[in-house]
Amino acid sequence: MKTIHVTRKLLSKYKTIEEALLDASDGDTIKIDPGTYQESVTIAKSVHLVGLGEPETVIIQAPMDIINKASVSIKNISFAECEKGLTVKNGYAQLTHCQFTRLKKWGIHVLEDGHLDLTDATIRHSGIGLFVVGRARAEYCALYSQRGSQVCVSGNGRFVMKHSHIYQGKSAAIYFDQNSRSFVENCQIYGHHSENMQLKSTGNSEAALKDCLIYESSSGGALVLGESKLTLNSCTLTNNVPRQVVVLGGETIIQNSLFETGQIGVDINDNGTAQLEATILTSHEDDHIRVGDGALYVYRSTIKFGQKSGVVLTKNAYAHIESSDLFGHMMPQLAVSEQARVSLKHSAIFYGKHYGFWLTEQASADVGHCRFYENELNQLVIADKSEADLEDIQVFDGAQSGLYIHDHSHANVVNSTFYHHNDLYPQIYVSSHSTITMKESKLYDSYESGIRFDMEASGLLEHCQFSGHYEAQIDIQHSAPTIRECVIENGGTCAIRLLHAGGFIENCTFSGHEHNIAIGGECDTDIIGQEADALRQYAEALSVTEEMEAQLSQAEMRAALEKAQKDAEREERTVEIVGLVEELEEQLGKK
Repeated sequence: MKTIHVTRKLLSKYKTIEEALLDASDGDTIKIDPGTYQESVTIAKSVHLVGLGEPETVIIQAPMDIINKASVSIKNISFAECEKGLTVKNGYAQLTHCQFTRLKKWGIHVLEDGHLDLTDATIRHSGIGLFVVGRARAEYCALYSQRGSQVCVSGNGRFVMKHSHIYQGKSAAIYFDQNSRSFVENCQIYGHHSENMQLKSTGNSEAALKDCLIYESSSGGALVLGESKLTLNSCTLTNNVPRQVVVLGGETIIQNSLFETGQIGVDINDNGTAQLEATILTSHEDDHIRVGDGALYVYRSTIKFGQKSGVVLTKNAYAHIESSDLFGHMMPQLAVSEQARVSLKHSAIFYGKHYGFWLTEQASADVGHCRFYENELNQLVIADKSEADLEDIQVFDGAQSGLYIHDHSHANVVNSTFYHHNDLYPQIYVSSHSTITMKESKLYDSYESGIRFDMEASGLLEHCQFSGHYEAQIDIQHSAPTIRECVIENGGTCAIRLLHAGGFIENCTFSGHEHNIAIGGECDTDIIGQEADALRQYAEALSVTEEMEAQLSQAEMRAALEKAQKDAEREERTVEIVGLVEELEEQLGKK
C-alpha cells in the first residue's frame, strides 16, 4: 500500500485525481492538496481520498462515480458548483467531514447496489441533498436549503440518520417513498415552508423517528399517504401549521411524544389510521385530533387545553380511546357526528368550557368505566338519532345536566352514578321522542330532578336508586316511561311527578317525601304496588274539586242575580224621586 500525493506544484507527478487513480491499487491513499479540481472522476478501486486542509479548500467541481464494488473512503473534500456530486453506483463510500454545495441534481445519490456511510457532512443549496435507493447511514450531518427534498429515500432503499439537522429547505425535509425503510434518531427538522410538509411518507414505505424535534413549519409536520407507515417515538412536534401530522390512507404510530402549539395536532382521513400511546397533545388553536373517514386508537394519552375540541370524529370515522384524559377545551371535548363511532374506556373528560361528550347526527358510542365531571355545559349529550351504551360511568359536579338525550336518540345506562349537578337542571334529561334504558344505577344529591322525561320521551328505569333531590326525583311530563323496582327515597317535594303522563310504575319503594306521587293533568299511568291507588285518589279528588267549582259557580250566579235585581230597584226609586222634585219646583215657580 502506498500514498499518492496530488498537487499542482510544477514538478508533481500527479496533478489530477484521475492520474493518481490510474496508478493506484486497492488500499492506497491519495492525498489531495487544496485547490479546485474540475475533472469528472470514476473510482473503480478501493482507495482512500484525503483532502489536505479544510474541506472548503479542496474542491471537486465535477461528478464523481463509484463503481465496480469499490470500497472508497473520502475525507475533507468539497463537491460544488456542478451538475451532480457523488454517485455510489456499485460499491461502498465512507465520507467524513465533507461538503456538498450548489449541485443542480443531487449532492449524493446512492443507487440500488450502493452503500454509503456519511459522517460530519454538510449538504446545502442543491437539488436533492441525499438521494438513497440503496443503503445509507448518516450521522452528525447538516442538510439545508435544498430546492428539492433534503433527503429522499426511494425504491428498496434502507436509510439510517442520527444526530443531524435538516432545516430551511424549499420542499420536504425527508421524503420516504416506494418500498423504502428508514430510521431517524436524535435529529432536528425545522423551518420548511413549501407546499410539502416537513416529512412525507408515501407508497409502501416504512419510517421510524425517535427522539426527534420537528418544528416551525408553515406547511405542516408530517404527511402519511398511500400504504405507508410512519412511527414517531419520543418525538416533539411544535408549531407546525396548519397541521402537525396528516394521515391520508396510511398508518402512523405515535408513542411517548409531545404535540404542542399549532393549529391541528393530528388530522386523519381517506381510510388513514393513527395510533397514539403515552402521548400529550396540548395548546392547539383548532381541534387537537380530527378524524373523518379514518380510524384512531388512543392509549394512556393526555389531550388538553385546546381552543376548540379535543377529538372530533365525522364521516363514518371510528375511534377507540382508552385510559386517557381529555380536559380544558373550549368546545365539546369529544365530538362525534355523521354516523361516526367511538369506544371510550377507562378514561376521564373534565374541566371543559362546553359539552364534555357530544354525540350527534346518527353517531354511536360504547362508553365504559369512565368519569365525566366539571364541564360547564351538559356533560354528555346524545342527539339527532344517535345511540350510546354507557356502563359503569360516573357523572358529577356539572354546571348543567349530566346526561341530555334529545331528538329521537337512545341511551343504555348500566351500573352508573350521577350526582351534584346544577340546581336548575335535572341530572338526566330525556326529551323529544328519545328513550333511555337505565338499570342498576344511582342518582343522588342534586336540587333539581334526578331524571326528567319530556316531549313524548320514553324508556325503562329498572333496579335504580334515587335520593336527595329536592324537586321531583323522577319527573314525567307528556311522556310514558316504565319505572320498575326502583328505590326512591329521602327527597323533597315528591318521589315521582306525573304531568299528562302515561307508562308504568311497577313495584317501586317510596320513603321520605312530602308526597310519593304528585299528579297533574290527564294521566293514564298504570301503577302496581305501593301507591297503586294514587291515580284513583287523584281522580276522586279531581271529581270533588270539579263539583266544588261547579257549586261555587252556581252560588256566584245567584248572588250576581240578586245584586242586579237590587241595583235595578234602586234605579227605579231614584227616577221616582227625581220626578217628584221636578213637580214641586214647578208648583213653587207658579206661586
